[in-house]
Amino acid sequence: MTVASVTIDAGVLAVPYQAGTEEDVHRYVETLLDWSNLLKERWLAIYMSDRASEALLDDGLYPLRDHLSQLFTAQGIVEYNVNDVATIVDRLLQLTPSFQTYFSILDVLTEGLSTEPDILRFCSGKKLQSDLARCIVLIAILRQHCQNLICDHSMILRYAPGKTVRVRSLIHVLEHERADLRTLPVPPEHFEGDVLVCDDFLGLIDCLDETSILRKATDEIGIETAIRITVYKSRLALGTVPEWDNVPEYRVGHAFRLSLQRIELTKQLVRKLLRAIVETLEQTNMASTHWLRTGLGGNDPQRVRANDQAKAWRRDIDRDYHLHYWYCEDGIVEIASVSFPHDDFSIPE
Repeated sequence: MTVASVTIDAGVLAVPYQAGTEEDVHRYVETLLDWSNLLKERWLAIYMSDRASEALLDDGLYPLRDHLSQLFTAQGIVEYNVNDVATIVDRLLQLTPSFQTYFSILDVLTEGLSTEPDILRFCSGKKLQSDLARCIVLIAILRQHCQNLICDHSMILRYAPGKTVRVRSLIHVLEHERADLRTLPVPPEHFEGDVLVCDDFLGLIDCLDETSILRKATDEIGIETAIRITVYKSRLALGTVPEWDNVPEYRVGHAFRLSLQRIELTKQLVRKLLRAIVETLEQTNMASTHWLRTGLGGNDPQRVRANDQAKAWRRDIDRDYHLHYWYCEDGIVEIASVSFPHDDFSIPE
């Protein structure tokens, strides 16, 4: 099950005729490769507007092969194959369902639309600008009225001047098939809302709230995604740009999610829990760890799992909550449970 989603603006796919340098062209292709590589990730759903192809075609920017060939020749680009890049764009344009179909919010008619910062001025064509304007209004409406559905949804732009864009518009018509939009004022109505935007993978991760993802997790994908985002952000905070896949090996135990369902997962507690998990995986702050012993005596030996000789550990989350985990013989951490109250020393095997 996916736990996060993005919509790619069609302008991201357009050939950058106004690219000033060879470096700009490299960034265009590398960005396409990055978003294409994310298609295989189980935790992320990627959408396009249902009018993306139409907008590119009407603005004379599609099909791409001739445009790419001219651009690569002009800039002396030999590192990339025109057909390979065009195939990536075609693959993205063929994604189904579209953003509008999946979220059942079909169209909007607006007047006096403005964004702060002004992201519409970066569009390379009138149809692309119109499609982006339509998408950001629809996303802003969903974020304001369907937060449980789309709170972390971001719009991928060619250039994002900041993390959040303020959207203001007069809405005349809103077409949708959502029961949870009944509270929306009847148009015409002045609307203000926010949209999360990004233009690279680091920006995408910054838009995601790992605490929200863990609180809403219904399977291991959600749990693992929240942990991976926390590891990534903690390494960024140390001044490095980490690889997304470079995470210490770990397993989520069969009873871990069940242990979360038995406690009140406040945002503050989840933040502390994720910090404790990252410290466990990175082997830091070891002063907060203790053996889980076979008994209550201070001299009792550490508990060992019979089938694989994994050793039981306990890490403080706060005074009342603790993370219980197995440290396996092969060096893999198995996250077992969150214990509560303080005197709960059990650990699922």
